[in-house]
Amino acid sequence: MKTAFVFLTCFAAAVALSPASPAAAQSNAAQTETDIPGIAQALLNAAYETGDVDEIAAVARAVKAVFADHEAAIGHQAASKIAEFETGAEPASESTAGAKDVTVTKSPFAVSPWDGKIQASGLFSSGNSDNAAVGVAINAARTAGDFVHKFKAFYDLGSSNQVTNKKRWGAAYQLDYNFSPHTYSYGRFSYEEDEFSGFDYRLFTGVGLGHFFAKSDPFKWKVEGGPGFRYSPIDDTRAVEQEFAVYGSSELDWVIRDGLVFEQDFNSTWTSPTTTFQSVTALTTALTDSLSTAISFEYRYETAPPLGRENTDTTARASLTYGF
Repeated sequence: MKTAFVFLTCFAAAVALSPASPAAAQSNAAQTETDIPGIAQALLNAAYETGDVDEIAAVARAVKAVFADHEAAIGHQAASKIAEFETGAEPASESTAGAKDVTVTKSPFAVSPWDGKIQASGLFSSGNSDNAAVGVAINAARTAGDFVHKFKAFYDLGSSNQVTNKKRWGAAYQLDYNFSPHTYSYGRFSYEEDEFSGFDYRLFTGVGLGHFFAKSDPFKWKVEGGPGFRYSPIDDTRAVEQEFAVYGSSELDWVIRDGLVFEQDFNSTWTSPTTTFQSVTALTTALTDSLSTAISFEYRYETAPPLGRENTDTTARASLTYGF
């Protein structure tokens, strides 16, 4: 829709600015390559702000068609901007600057800015560890063409009388490939340690499919799942659970009003010895464009935990978040 709107805008500009006489045409031809008309530059600048290389290329083609006398300058400028968004792309040379089409090579490993948040929090836990603690977390994502990189990491630490009574940390990486605006495949890897869970650590790797059942600005809901493998050494017995696993998750984001967001994330990992359920419910309130506060409640349940461990862990958390 956005690209179609730009094409319509360029067409309107062509009609409005077309030369009224041969003399006007000669005047336009006399302009230098670097003297890009104001309305053409404005359209290009709007495309640059999106950071979408497809859209930049489409706008460049449309603007060159309208302002043919400035084709070389427009093509060179657009190609140079595209090179800033794509890894391995080189700015167009003067000999290729006047080409009718700007060719872009997409890479799933292109370097571009990440969007996400960094969170510092105070929390209270119950279950296998009952204590107050502090935590930090990062949640970031970056889109590169049809690929989406996602990274999460967290660290929670608590102590009492100089004795550590909570230490839990982990990280996860997921790479999505979008088949369509609503459906994607993914590859996922995660690692987690919790000294009081009864497991030395837990490692999971898997693949699967995801689908957005709702994908609008105020409301998003997606479900994903697929097969995998989980590796879980047990602290006390030193036995190792190496099991085929099935992973599933649901993520819901609802903008209740401007600056107030409700989130509900749920995931489950099934193996034959035990199944893990995790639910996180959060309410976030914006303070500024980049700062916000949040309260959340996390519920984790293990159907068959190691001997002497509880099935349920809960965490209530108050956080200050910086978005980037």
